[in-house]
Amino acid sequence: MQGGVANHRQAHFRRWVEKWLAIPSDQFGRSSAEEFAQALQREGTEDWQCRQAFQAVNLWQRVRSSPAPEQSASGTLDQPLTWPSILERMERNLRSKQYSPRSVKTYVEWARRLAAYCPAPPTDSVEASRAVQGFLDHLALVQNLSPASIALARNAVAWLVRKELGLEMTLESKGDAHHSRRLPTILAPVAVKSLLASCTEPWDLFFGLQYGCGLRLGELLDLRVQDLDLVRNTLTVRSGKGDKDRQVPLPKSLLPLLHDHLARRKDVWTADLSRGWAKVELPNATVRKQTNADTSWEWQHVFGAQRPLKHPESGELRRWRPMETVVRDALREAAQAAGIAGRIHPHLLRHCYATHMIESGATLAEVQELMGHARLETTMIYLHVRSPAASCQSPLDRLEQA
Repeated sequence: MQGGVANHRQAHFRRWVEKWLAIPSDQFGRSSAEEFAQALQREGTEDWQCRQAFQAVNLWQRVRSSPAPEQSASGTLDQPLTWPSILERMERNLRSKQYSPRSVKTYVEWARRLAAYCPAPPTDSVEASRAVQGFLDHLALVQNLSPASIALARNAVAWLVRKELGLEMTLESKGDAHHSRRLPTILAPVAVKSLLASCTEPWDLFFGLQYGCGLRLGELLDLRVQDLDLVRNTLTVRSGKGDKDRQVPLPKSLLPLLHDHLARRKDVWTADLSRGWAKVELPNATVRKQTNADTSWEWQHVFGAQRPLKHPESGELRRWRPMETVVRDALREAAQAAGIAGRIHPHLLRHCYATHMIESGATLAEVQELMGHARLETTMIYLHVRSPAASCQSPLDRLEQA
């Protein structure tokens, strides 16, 4: 096997690449493997040949864009593609397509797990289908993962096989025949009040905002000073799930806490500025478009870490946003202090927000917009966890009244 291509397929792959290279660069179909395959399809070429042509040109382009491996005297590649180079390119391509950092991390992690299960990268569609099917079966039967986790793994490895390896993938089953529905845990309003009262500073404001605005944990951690409008009493979520912005009203009861917190936060920022710790990460090309924006007050995170940490690339000290583990520990400690049993986590407060809004008379459409849900079906789950006490009476209670 040379170049990661089985011996019996090398001649076919070579002919397709030669045909692609023979196309003048100013003609349609010359720029990419996908356009080349589409041009062949328009000419009436068989589908399986179009797929093979796509695989050949895609592999050739990837090998050319990778660091040059050693070549034999005949000019053919001696070393096949390896998982490390494939995974590195996958991460780079996901970032270039502007996938969210969390999505990039998740997809690459599933790809690494596939690489651990299948040490040699597949070289054709049959091998790829067999490897992925075995990997998904292993997750379900040996590791006993949930259907949701297996579906996520399937999406990640499908991206890897089709986009990076240029191979088709046919599975025996999608693995989604069984759909579980898990109702979220909800706390009563009195329990939420006790939980927030047990939070120490600044977590009383932090979790108050999460419950009072229905925010995801990442949305609250990414919150910048300029996202708060204390005149209109609104909070703007930037680049939420699905890369969408939305606005939610600020709870008026939190405004005094918020003013005090921002005053203290600005004092910390002023001290950090003099020490060179005030630089923050900015979205897209903002750092080039706005001079000194990465150290300005309006771009600072509303909640900063207790102490600065080194940047993993530059090594300079920065005051990052709080780590998620610190946030979760703070909420668990508050729950213990309030005497609330069960699994208490930050996202639970978002569930409570939606449920309590519906219980107080808000419409599903209103809650959907405030929560940033793409589909109404996602919001409807909270209809199943709202308290039925106001509209439904147990027959046992009616017996007592008879």
